[in-house]
Amino acid sequence: MQKNLIFSILIVIAMAFWGSSWAGGKILVQYTSADIVAFWRFFFAFVASIPLIFIFKIPLRINIENFRFLFLAACLNGLYSILFFMGLNYGSAGKGGVLVTTLIPIFAYLLAYFFYRKDNRSIKPNEVLGLTIGIISGVCLLNLGSFEELFGKFNMLFLLCALDWAILTLVCQKIRIHPLAINFYITFLSTLFYLPLFLFKPQIIEVFSYDLRFWGMMFVVAVLSTTIGTSIYYMGIAKLGITKASSFQLLVPAMALGSSYLILGEIPSLLTIFGGILAIFATYLINIHKPKKLAR
Repeated sequence: MQKNLIFSILIVIAMAFWGSSWAGGKILVQYTSADIVAFWRFFFAFVASIPLIFIFKIPLRINIENFRFLFLAACLNGLYSILFFMGLNYGSAGKGGVLVTTLIPIFAYLLAYFFYRKDNRSIKPNEVLGLTIGIISGVCLLNLGSFEELFGKFNMLFLLCALDWAILTLVCQKIRIHPLAINFYITFLSTLFYLPLFLFKPQIIEVFSYDLRFWGMMFVVAVLSTTIGTSIYYMGIAKLGITKASSFQLLVPAMALGSSYLILGEIPSLLTIFGGILAIFATYLINIHKPKKLAR
């Protein structure tokens, strides 16, 4: 029981790291372009993951099939980072954090149902209700003043972020190696994808002249969120089980709003808060709640 409590506390901390990456990312893109920030994020996340591989003695041997999925996952991860940092240029970090983190599980469920369903499994009543509430929450989170705003840069970039990460989640489920090794390889391959920036953007080295505020936020985004937060979450899955560990992800939207308020002074709109609450409830109904009659 005590070990479970410790891991529960650690996962809450990990979710705080994930939530704070939104405010941190918003600050980073004020210094330089999205692609340069993405490269250094992956680079430092990869460097920080090396000690974890040795400490926990994680095997790194992979076969061709795993490498194919890892390569695809790295491509999706690289694309997500560009969309993530570009999107933060156009709007609130708190709203973006709520929009993306609450829509990912809904998108992932829909993709899994339509592309990986077996035995023609029907959608359960709680899942139908969850999806309906999820759609309503999405409309609230988009906060549309007009139809044209749906195709605005902020909404489109973060909707693509959520869809991209949902696909990435399904791809990672196909990889049969240790979760920490998955994180290690994905950050390594993602770093390689961005290496050509050294040829076309010599200003990539200018980051070393930036102030402590930049490096503090880079530490939050690359090390605390990407490396440590993700590692804690994976270890929590092993100790607590996938269902219980996954339920902690419902804290991320609130953490994103909280960190954006504390770090950036962003005050969320009532519609964003309401949409976030609806989306969290929708995620609970789809992924966690098991009606008694259906659970037998």
